[in-house]
Amino acid sequence: MAYADFDFYTKDYHGDLLTTENAEKWLGRASDEVDCLTFDRLTRAFPVVERHIEKVKKAVCAIAEALFQIDQQRQALGVQKAADGSLRGAVASMSSGRESVSYSTGATGSSIAAAAASEADRLQLMQSIAVRYLANVPDACGVNLLYAGARKATPGRCFCDDSCALIGGG
Repeated sequence: MAYADFDFYTKDYHGDLLTTENAEKWLGRASDEVDCLTFDRLTRAFPVVERHIEKVKKAVCAIAEALFQIDQQRQALGVQKAADGSLRGAVASMSSGRESVSYSTGATGSSIAAAAASEADRLQLMQSIAVRYLANVPDACGVNLLYAGARKATPGRCFCDDSCALIGGG
């Protein structure tokens, strides 16, 4: 399930890249990306403060637009995944003596073009978008969504203390 819908995307985020036909696809994928970047914290303790909920939705919208643009860039360049998992664009040139093949990488200088050509650059772009919107945004337990550390969990309880609203305290 996507954390943002097309109505939020157009009216609150003021996005204009996605359409009613493709928004569900890209907002869903972006929500999955946000889950990965937040270590699935949103599935366990979605924020309860309206401002924090709005920031999560905006992060999903921004990531959805980036994913859409990356897909468009890859389609334009004919980028395909090679057997070794690397991304390759259309063949730009080919030699026969000593066998040499060069692949098109598209426009240079664009973070979208770089993300379309490299999985590492794509991940870096997703992380930079997440930081822009989700830095210092806590989940319902008060843990920063981007916090990469570990917390000890008690079975059947929140990661917080007894005052957490998720377990009936506070």
